[in-house]
Amino acid sequence: MAGETLDRIKQSGQLLSPYPDIWPPYVIKGEDGELMGFDVEVLREIGRRLGVEVKYVTGKDGSIYTWEEQTTGQWNGNYYIVVNSMTPTAERAKHVAFPVTYYYALGVLAVHRDNTTIKKPSDASGKRIGALKSANYELYLRRKPFGIVDAPPVVYKIDNPIVVTYDHEEEAFEALAKGDGVELDGVVNYLPVVMALIKDGRPFRVIGQPLYRVPQSVAIMPGDPELADLLKKTVDEMHADGTLRTLSMKWFDFDLTEK
Repeated sequence: MAGETLDRIKQSGQLLSPYPDIWPPYVIKGEDGELMGFDVEVLREIGRRLGVEVKYVTGKDGSIYTWEEQTTGQWNGNYYIVVNSMTPTAERAKHVAFPVTYYYALGVLAVHRDNTTIKKPSDASGKRIGALKSANYELYLRRKPFGIVDAPPVVYKIDNPIVVTYDHEEEAFEALAKGDGVELDGVVNYLPVVMALIKDGRPFRVIGQPLYRVPQSVAIMPGDPELADLLKKTVDEMHADGTLRTLSMKWFDFDLTEK
């Protein structure tokens, strides 16, 4: 597929992307079944500027492609782009290309609101902490280097946690919501996600300050420099004209787009 992707997009008039996990405020499913949220609007704006329709796709059996498949380049020509808050780590860059960054994310530790033993991140040392499999949350908990150029150094505050991984975001939050440390003592995820879940009534609270800050990039398969250049130009224009800042303020209530 490498080198042919832009031609396929132009010929079909469709920009195919994997159907995302429901992950407010990045991805929200309305009562009518329509998707909305920060990442959804960013991708649709990219499609609009390219003059093509964004189409979310699933596997032939209707299954949602896992994050591990997306980050390790197991796309098999099923989709062309991922705009779903992917961190451009050195390991991922072996399998996918990251032509442009569109915002920066803040990772935080969340616990059940009834938890009285974890008052600061270091209190979670040795505890059962949940994370999406192959996400930067897992890298943080396992103290694996992100390998991101120009990113500030990560300060690790949680020692030797028992890392529990999940294939989809919601599974980790469902486990944490049970409380009493039944399955988990905490979860690492992005600040806007945890705040959106709290606003929606989930029994969580954020512990201390953010653990780390990382860039989030558009991802494509390697080998198509024309597509990479076009996406970089498009997203750079969205930065310059304030579109990304407007979307960040809409969905997060603050600007996460500035380096």
